[in-house]
Amino acid sequence: MKHGPMILLVLSCSLTGCAWLAPDYQRPALDMPEKWTAEKKNQGARDETLETWWQAYQDPILQKLVDEALAHNDDIAVAGARLQQAKAQYDFYFSNQFPLLAATGVAMRLQSDFANGPLLSQKPGNAGFVGGLLSYEVDLWGKLASASEAAKAGFRSTGYYQEAIKLSVASATGQLYFDILALDADIKLMQSLIRSQEETHRLVEKQFEVEAVNGLVLRQAEANLAAVRAELPQLIEQRDRAETSLTTLLGRSPRQIVEGKLERGPDLDALPVPPLVPGDLPSELLERRPDIAAAEQALIASHFNIGFARAAYFPSISLLGLLGVSSLDIQNLYTGTVRTWALGGTLAGPLIDFGRTDSAVDLAIAQDQERLALYKGAIRTAFGEVKNALSAQANARDGEKEQADKENALQDALRLAKLRLANGYASSLDVLNIESGLYQAQIAGVAAKLRRLNASVELYKAVGGGWQLDEKPQKLAHTT
Repeated sequence: MKHGPMILLVLSCSLTGCAWLAPDYQRPALDMPEKWTAEKKNQGARDETLETWWQAYQDPILQKLVDEALAHNDDIAVAGARLQQAKAQYDFYFSNQFPLLAATGVAMRLQSDFANGPLLSQKPGNAGFVGGLLSYEVDLWGKLASASEAAKAGFRSTGYYQEAIKLSVASATGQLYFDILALDADIKLMQSLIRSQEETHRLVEKQFEVEAVNGLVLRQAEANLAAVRAELPQLIEQRDRAETSLTTLLGRSPRQIVEGKLERGPDLDALPVPPLVPGDLPSELLERRPDIAAAEQALIASHFNIGFARAAYFPSISLLGLLGVSSLDIQNLYTGTVRTWALGGTLAGPLIDFGRTDSAVDLAIAQDQERLALYKGAIRTAFGEVKNALSAQANARDGEKEQADKENALQDALRLAKLRLANGYASSLDVLNIESGLYQAQIAGVAAKLRRLNASVELYKAVGGGWQLDEKPQKLAHTT
């Protein structure tokens, strides 16, 4: 009796994890470029230690908004809940590898019928048992360990996915904020154009009164003024929609969405654009993108799921130990207490399952191939996004410079046209045409600055921001 439970424990520990049926994992090899295609003069401009990349824009309001979004965004909250689910699932499968010790008790009242035994009592009596039950499934084929490792990789994949969601939310916050600042600039330009058109209209009215111009010129000036006034409400509506989208992304309350005001920092033209070029090697992008890390951990989990499915081909061995006290109290027979222990085991293996195990293994292998394709696809997508972001950043910078040159030229042309109009050497139509061209150039300049800012955000996002693979999303409390 004294050595029974000890034999059970030693035997179970000696049989644990005797075989692994999961395929060995090796990171899939892909043909990587040797370097990024970028201008050498900008190499090294990226701060590798910059985790909060949005601080590079030097806008305290933007920093507050991003921090608010990371703390209250609904998508991040959902990802956090899924991370806790994955952690609980891993804890379950990890604990399932160890013996289960349970307390058990039985109490009953019984009667035995001894028809031919006059010396034995046939009166009802009481019986009971109190003790402990130790059960353990010997993981001879690595079935339970495979399930635990798959759950661990799934937990890590979910954690990396949460980091990818945070990066997307921060990027979307920055781009929506820049959109709002751009619309602010467009509205100011439109208001300025309206005032200028009003001045031109008043001048044409005076000229019409002294018969310097005919009615056609006056009506055309009135039509131009009405046209620019009609565009202002559309711009204001676009800004309102952008503000609503941003406050929703920030996770604000319904009352704040309806009644709250969105703070502003510096104007769009005052924001610096970080000269961002990846300073690391292209192969290191695999260590920088959380979505790639999440896809790889999902692939690792699918490898262990194959081992879990294959284990069903082999018999399962379970050990059982029982230790306790029995009490019998049958009138006229005897009264006493008996110490009881038992040690046993079960062996169950498949004989005929009509292809169930084969189907489960085929399913696990097919899912592994799917995860492999998704992992490779995530890498290709990442490199495509970096290439596009680098191209967009360079083109947006050149486009902004060209628009600035065009705007300066039209500013001079408008100044000269107004002087000629005041002295009677030019018509109001000349001024209106130049004003319209200048406004379009200014709007295009705002759009060029916006494209450049958004391109820099896209590049930060494409290279993984300040995220690093060695910064685990959450440490595990235990390891197998």
